[in-house]
Amino acid sequence: MRIGIIKQKFVKLSGGSERYTSGLVVALKKMGHELHVFTAQWDQSAEAQGVILHRVPVLGGFSFSRQWSFAVNCRRAIERAPCDVVFSLERSLRQDIARAGGGCHREWLLQRNRYVPFWKQIFFRLNPLHVVLLHLERQTFSPDNTRFIIANSHRGKEEIVRHYGFPAERVFVVHNGADCERFKPSPRHARDEFVLLLVGSGFERKGVAFAIRALARLPARVRLRIAGNGRRGPYLRLAEELGVAARVQFLGTSARIEAAYAEADLLVHPAIYEPFSNACLEAMACGLPVVSSRINGASEVITPGQDGAVVDDPGDSATLAVAIEPFLNPRTYAAASRAARQTAESLPFSRNVEQTLEVIRKVKA
Repeated sequence: MRIGIIKQKFVKLSGGSERYTSGLVVALKKMGHELHVFTAQWDQSAEAQGVILHRVPVLGGFSFSRQWSFAVNCRRAIERAPCDVVFSLERSLRQDIARAGGGCHREWLLQRNRYVPFWKQIFFRLNPLHVVLLHLERQTFSPDNTRFIIANSHRGKEEIVRHYGFPAERVFVVHNGADCERFKPSPRHARDEFVLLLVGSGFERKGVAFAIRALARLPARVRLRIAGNGRRGPYLRLAEELGVAARVQFLGTSARIEAAYAEADLLVHPAIYEPFSNACLEAMACGLPVVSSRINGASEVITPGQDGAVVDDPGDSATLAVAIEPFLNPRTYAAASRAARQTAESLPFSRNVEQTLEVIRKVKA
């Protein structure tokens, strides 16, 4: 089958979304499918995967112009390509299947409004980027433009149906899968400190401020490391105000994310909004318990008290700290670490690929 994949940034060693796309393309290629990737940016690792790359031009300068021009030019490129099925991982204008890996932007704005002042809410509504993203989202989640949608959580499916009226029977839930070969437990040497790890770019959405506030309520031996890109200044100042600056470390973006997991004890992910964090499954595969917010789709695969914990309000730092505290006990931690690995093993990436391919085949049925 000739499968067209829409992904604006096709770079293997970038964020979780890019790693997912790369893994899916490699898996489908091994099954004998012909892969056409429509993208504005790729690297040598993408070229080595043996796919047919279609460069989609974008307008530079502003993020909203890049989003809009990619969607428009991608539609034109697809019309000229010999694809049997078009599978989009972006908010786009023409596709048979849309994977809502980024969730629902309208829902993200609603959740964000809970934690920002009113004047910022007005600014968000007038921001051209949000105007463009919401327009593209309406087109993507229109039953007239898309035959099927893949949501990576039941919550995500509910949001799409509620906000856009897309037929529920045409939305399929396929949870993200773990790469248990790449991500695996490492020997943990005895040490005095207990390391919390937060992974992800976009520090506001990932709840970095909430994690720092929770850290201030935890014993002095607890440290927080943050892997990803974002504006560090406000969070460094917050850590200084709370007296925990010496216990917070920003790692930046690392291609060797496995090393960050190996040197951590627990993943904390108090996101304001998160469709399904790949980092949660990666961490669990490495034997790290996960403490996350319920708004994160990955909370659907966490069993509180066994392999992690789930908090209803990520902004409640006291509750977040309480959720972390039991794992400071070595015996509790050891059991949770084993359970986390077992959870990841029950959700292999191969299962995700198989379920995704089932939806792709429905287009040709």
